[in-house]
Amino acid sequence: MAQKVSKTNADLLDLVRNLNITPAEKGSKREAKLKKIAEKIKPLFDEYNEKREDIRLDHAYADQNGVLELNEKGEYKFTKEGIKGMAKGMKSLLDESFEFYQFTFSTEGIEDLKFLAGWVEGIEADKEQESDE
Repeated sequence: MAQKVSKTNADLLDLVRNLNITPAEKGSKREAKLKKIAEKIKPLFDEYNEKREDIRLDHAYADQNGVLELNEKGEYKFTKEGIKGMAKGMKSLLDESFEFYQFTFSTEGIEDLKFLAGWVEGIEADKEQESDE
């Protein structure tokens, strides 16, 4: 049975970034497994992005009638206090953790991808990385 682990949203962003920059040969086992991992974490990533957007909206500038003011690019405007509040909210969001069942499939083709440690059962982090945490 898959092992349940605790991860933070910062860990999730790290995983997504690494998945996006990891080269994989078309049609290879590595590519198939990376795609499978990406599909399985997509709901977690979507949830993170929704919370992130809520934080942005909560701290965006609104006029006295509560109407959001947008800049010429259609983006939210922020006051100095709004930016400070948003930064604090974003930091809390990154530190927020969630329970996650590790993926349990063969590590063939991805055994060298240390960034998958903790996400995929059977892949261990390098020893020197562990001492930093």
